[in-house]
Amino acid sequence: MTRGDVRLIQLGLSTDDLERLRVADAPDFGYELALGGAQLADRTANRHLAAWRLEVARGWNPNHSRLFDLYTSLYIPAFFDQVAHVTPSGIDPESPPATAHLRDLARSGALTPFTRALADGHSGAMSALNHILTSFRTTALDPYRRRITSAVATASAKAGVRAAIGGIDDVLSSLHPSIRWDGRRLRLNTLVDAAESLEGRPLIFQPTALATRIMFDPLADSVTVTYPATTGAITRDPELQVPAQALVSLLGATRAAALVAVARTPALTTGRLATTLGVSAAAASRHASVLRESGLIATVRNGQTVHHAPTRLGMDLVHGSTADNRPERGPERLSAP
Repeated sequence: MTRGDVRLIQLGLSTDDLERLRVADAPDFGYELALGGAQLADRTANRHLAAWRLEVARGWNPNHSRLFDLYTSLYIPAFFDQVAHVTPSGIDPESPPATAHLRDLARSGALTPFTRALADGHSGAMSALNHILTSFRTTALDPYRRRITSAVATASAKAGVRAAIGGIDDVLSSLHPSIRWDGRRLRLNTLVDAAESLEGRPLIFQPTALATRIMFDPLADSVTVTYPATTGAITRDPELQVPAQALVSLLGATRAAALVAVARTPALTTGRLATTLGVSAAAASRHASVLRESGLIATVRNGQTVHHAPTRLGMDLVHGSTADNRPERGPERLSAP
């Protein structure tokens, strides 16, 4: 399965496998954060991440370099989800992804004093990791969330168009040059050689803005292939979705972020709101309900989809103004097509 220096993961796909296949339309921000660490740990320049890397390096704290102890050429941590949320919580050291990753480092002989302390459950080491990741998130992820979301959604939409025009064969043949499909077997250019089987698990393709190569992640309930979502530059968002402190004090951090998201994205769906906030769809729906009952947003249902838009009061709160210093206008309305 090796052709020269090329290593391949080969994956046979049945008709049932193809029917379950999907391309994710929202970012996995936990993995984006982990890949951001990999880009800095590797120290290898990549053209489309050059601007991102330069900006992040300017805000990098050299004392946080222990983060790089979590990386090897084969292993990237996949347990940063909780820290990557807009309203983050701490890393769970006993979560299956965290324990599995530290076990892999131990098996490969790559444990350092810091990662050994993490593996042993030392509270000081876990506190240090949470502090490092929170700081890293604020410089490497938060200023780029909208760009990342747009890149992933665009890649997914392109796959949808391919599926509508040429079917699943066209999708698999066009996702990325390192993903090849011959109608029977999927071949992935990766860092290892292996023959894999889905064994009934769904196959998910995850476009990822901070990825520079193909990665294969077989889990108990699904198999994910991560691939670069774009070759374009990842630059800062034109306007950060960070609510003013006064709004946070009034509504709470998550609901303030929800109101800002609705104000800046007309007709925002509950699903997109959940992605922006890094919470479940049910939690996003609850936050939207509170904002609606408070007269800050209006909602309308179109089939199975709910869209949200800000009211005049909601816009005034976001922009920190009053009716006395803004032009008079009618109430905000959101109409179903």
